[in-house]
Amino acid sequence: MRLSRLIRWFAEIGADPDLAVLQVATLNRQVPLLYGLLLINAAAVAITHRTQAPLSLTLIVPAVLFAVTIARIVHWVRNGHRGLPTPEKAKRQLRLQSILAAPIAAAYTAWSLSLAPYGGAFEQAHVVLFVSTTVIGCIFCLVVLPQAAMLVAVSVLPAFIVFCFSKQMLTFVTIGINVTLVLGVLLRALLNGFENFRMQVKSRCLLATQHQELQRLNEENRKLAMTDSLTGLPNRRQFYSDLDAWTQQADGPSFAVGVLDLDRFKPINDTYGHQVGDRLLEAIGHRLRATAGPSVRVYRLGGDEFGLIDTQADDFVATCERLLQQVRAPIRIGEIVLSVGGSLGMAQYPDAGVHAADLFDRADYALYHAKHVHGGGVCLFTPSLETAVRADRAIEAALQASSFEEELSIVLQPIIDLSSGQLSAVEVLARWSNPSLGEISAMDFIAIAERSTAIHSITRAVFRKGLRAARQLPDDVAVSFNISACDLTSACTLAFIRDEIAATGIPPRRIWIEVTETAVMRNAEAAARALQAFRDLGVRIALDDFGTGYSSLGYVQRLPLDKIKIDRSFVRALDTNEGSTITAAVITLCHTIGLTCVAEGVETEAQRRTLADAGCEHAQGYLFSKPLPLADLLQRCADAQFSWMDRGRRSAVA
Repeated sequence: MRLSRLIRWFAEIGADPDLAVLQVATLNRQVPLLYGLLLINAAAVAITHRTQAPLSLTLIVPAVLFAVTIARIVHWVRNGHRGLPTPEKAKRQLRLQSILAAPIAAAYTAWSLSLAPYGGAFEQAHVVLFVSTTVIGCIFCLVVLPQAAMLVAVSVLPAFIVFCFSKQMLTFVTIGINVTLVLGVLLRALLNGFENFRMQVKSRCLLATQHQELQRLNEENRKLAMTDSLTGLPNRRQFYSDLDAWTQQADGPSFAVGVLDLDRFKPINDTYGHQVGDRLLEAIGHRLRATAGPSVRVYRLGGDEFGLIDTQADDFVATCERLLQQVRAPIRIGEIVLSVGGSLGMAQYPDAGVHAADLFDRADYALYHAKHVHGGGVCLFTPSLETAVRADRAIEAALQASSFEEELSIVLQPIIDLSSGQLSAVEVLARWSNPSLGEISAMDFIAIAERSTAIHSITRAVFRKGLRAARQLPDDVAVSFNISACDLTSACTLAFIRDEIAATGIPPRRIWIEVTETAVMRNAEAAARALQAFRDLGVRIALDDFGTGYSSLGYVQRLPLDKIKIDRSFVRALDTNEGSTITAAVITLCHTIGLTCVAEGVETEAQRRTLADAGCEHAQGYLFSKPLPLADLLQRCADAQFSWMDRGRRSAVA
């Protein structure tokens, strides 16, 4: 039973890969010391016996033993320089060392004991000292390979004990017994030490495994923290990290940053639900990644916004156009075919900035311009663009913080009946004076307000002020209000106008609602329903800026309209034959379908006469008057001598 356990113990050499590698690493440092100890001690024995023993024992045999020993020293030193071995190689080295330990130990023991007969008491004592100290030193050096240490002890101890007892001297017998006991205790301590070494290696390997697992988990957490879970794209945190890394490169190459925002995504998300919206975002993310190319990295910044970093900025505009084409292409989600648009702003390093925050902000400026000014597409940041966008954002911020009842005022643009020369209506125009920004043109703030909820507040304030003004005007003077596309289809706006008209007691027939041709044609069917709802209140409807959009008179005929306002571009062209012919044709066609006409931007007497001759009923423009505050308009209405058609009289009153 003990023999089988011993065999298994020797068979376990190198069985544990981690233990074997560390055993060899330790032996690389200790075995050269073992062989060095053996060389020095053996050389000392050979020297002390040089005069008594034959040359073969003091020179030839030691030379052979020393050659083998030196070869083993060189072998282990080279192994140490090569670094840690593979587990398989470590296993082979351990087994080879265990196999060689016994014959080398036996050879040195046999050689040293063969010298004993040739010396006196001192020389024999030296042999005994050589064997005992060398075997103890060798066992210490082999503490991490107990199998080899055991083989060394077994190879040396029997012959040494026989030698000591053969002398039949108490001193040698005592030394033999003493060395045997010391080696027994030493081997027991060696086994205990090796067990501690093995447990330390196991703990170290376990700790290393746990550390690797922790590193793996940390890397996975880092990836999760840097990855968008829906699309699998790098997220906003990774975008800023990469952008910081690129901008921090000293004299780094030029690169471009892009910010892409989807158009019409919110209506799809609201209509079909978040699940369809998520699948749409996932499909678009896949398309962007597949189309971007090797130099472009795509990120999802959040919501329906994506980021781009292109390390080859020269072709970035073409890349952006290609990406937008992929965004606009229809996408099938189940049985639904969806189509969205996209707006993309881009900024180049270092032209647009050298810091990550500046580059992102300026790409965002370009996105804002592309989305709200161009209505989509790609826009490259320029310094002039930043000035314009900053101004727009300042207006937008002021709109959100303003009290329109206090800051908004109105002026009234007279509309003249060309046949009688009398005031037939006024168009209510908003004027905004902000404490921070000062006087702001309606052309500037209305377009910005239409992109936010501020337009609803402006519409309400203008209606209240305009209806209060209408109560002071003659009963035969109509009041015309401009309605944005946002307000046109707003049930809240319709209810507000109905309630305000009822509260002021003004007959609805005196109220005109003006909508632009562009606003109507965005969604003609919805616009037609909304216009009919206004008309059901008794309010009259006018189509403003006719001729600037894409509608036809045939389509206009199907809208619930009462009046057409001819755009000033037609009026400016009246001094040409072609222009006057086109305007006359428009007026005639309006009459044919039962609509009256108002000409905008009339500035000369010749224009007035041409329009009157063509049958245009009403006109407005600086020929008659610029927009007036209510007090000035009331003053002119009260002056019996004032004539809207008499230019000289108008100038005198002004």
